[in-house]
Amino acid sequence: MQSIIRISDGAAMALHVADYLVRQEKPLSTAGKIARALRVSYNHLSKVLQQLTKAGLLLPARGPKGGFALSPSGRTARVRDYISAIDGAPATRPCLLKHKVCGERSCVFGDFLGETNKRFEKVLNRRISNFGKN
Repeated sequence: MQSIIRISDGAAMALHVADYLVRQEKPLSTAGKIARALRVSYNHLSKVLQQLTKAGLLLPARGPKGGFALSPSGRTARVRDYISAIDGAPATRPCLLKHKVCGERSCVFGDFLGETNKRFEKVLNRRISNFGKN
């Protein structure tokens, strides 16, 4: 059976990285500092940072005081852009099975799946720069 929302650990980490970086007063944070702040594996985080950089969402800075910062497009990007950089485009599911079996009957979940998908779409369209704001 399929789940309603599928987000990998890497994509969740990417969102937390964006949230962390958007809140920093200093523009650069090292991978080690981010890993410690998020309490995640440095090695896994390094791969996520590499993918976000490749997608143009982060800017890397080399050298002893180097690190990562959100790129201009990374600041205006939406949640879906960060998930897409890691997992590919997120998709909602109208049914928990791979094919709809309810036929003409109403679904046992009622409007739950439709409402959940609508709420998820709202989250996907939020800008990273608006994290923490209602």
